[in-house]
Amino acid sequence: MMSKEEEEKIPTSITQKEEMESMAAIFADDFTLLSQEPISYSIHLRNDEFNNNDISYISLRLPDDLRLMVSYPSTYPDNDIPTFDILYDKTNFTLHEIQVRAILKTIITVAQENVEIGMPCVYSCVQAAKEFLSDGGLDQAGLALLSDDSLACILSYLATSKEDIDEICTALPIVENAAKQNIVWKELCQRRWREKWGYKKRWERALDNFNTDPDEHYWMNTYNNEEEDAKRTYLTRDELCKLTFDWRKWFQHTPQHGLLSTGLRNPSLRNVVFSVNGNVSFGFVDDDVGEGWKWKTNRDEHITYLTLESRGETSNISIHVHVLRLQNWGWELRCKFFICRAVDEEGNLDDLWEDLLANIIIQKKPEWVDTSRSQFEVHHREVPNDEDCKALEW
Repeated sequence: MMSKEEEEKIPTSITQKEEMESMAAIFADDFTLLSQEPISYSIHLRNDEFNNNDISYISLRLPDDLRLMVSYPSTYPDNDIPTFDILYDKTNFTLHEIQVRAILKTIITVAQENVEIGMPCVYSCVQAAKEFLSDGGLDQAGLALLSDDSLACILSYLATSKEDIDEICTALPIVENAAKQNIVWKELCQRRWREKWGYKKRWERALDNFNTDPDEHYWMNTYNNEEEDAKRTYLTRDELCKLTFDWRKWFQHTPQHGLLSTGLRNPSLRNVVFSVNGNVSFGFVDDDVGEGWKWKTNRDEHITYLTLESRGETSNISIHVHVLRLQNWGWELRCKFFICRAVDEEGNLDDLWEDLLANIIIQKKPEWVDTSRSQFEVHHREVPNDEDCKALEW
């Protein structure tokens, strides 16, 4: 093995010749010698090498006869890097100047890193060029020909979710600025919110705010704010008093042949409204529910539970009710006796309860459980197939 001093005595021309011969051996049929003094040659960048899952994503943009030309200056590799260029054998289809510059920039970066330590670099440069092509580098360079407005219009159709946008930006960083534009996120907001409770009011509110105070990234910020708000599990007093609830019992009072039917199929109370003064009003009341209900909470700003009270002639009733947020962004009030859900003006009541009614099962009463809801004998009951629901009192 030669010492560093001995390596430094090797003429530059010999180092260049040895590297050129190595490239000719490694790339064989893809190698073409152009000149021996100074040394210059080209290496074919084959189209068929850049396939992904047997589908060529860049074959429509990569000429079949694309070649990387390498020319050695006299000071290579001690002080300078080779000169690189893109050549074509005979095709009329050529890359755009921006795409050529993108390939050469990648190659030159690798070459400079090697020359800093006085090492030949052509093999590393060829591999870098191939990696650039196989990773979609030409796609990104080609997208640079489009304005951000044009890219944003394209993204507004392609991106059907925030995850889509994130994936596209990861694969094509050149679209990051376009991906923040209002046209992209306005479309995304509408797609996302249309599936959620309260879509109409949410959409109208966002449009009004945008018209009042338009901002370059308004719709992106609005989307993220609504997503964050959807994690909120408390109601404010003002919100609660603006909602209208559909009120249903977990179970009917009277079993039939020992089966206690669910009360979720039909409302017990319609158009239930919680007033600011503490009253609870009902648009429809069945025979066994009296008037005079009141509500209160000891946390006015962040309401996570309510206490409902009814003062009857013979007894007082006090019920602790929890506030829950549904996956569809709707609101639910739940206790061991009944469940209320906020009505969406755009939806219908069947959709409001679809998740619970779609998985009703027959639950057998354990022998050790005493029935507390009815004086009648109960052997089974209808209940949603949910652990919390199946743990409700009998």
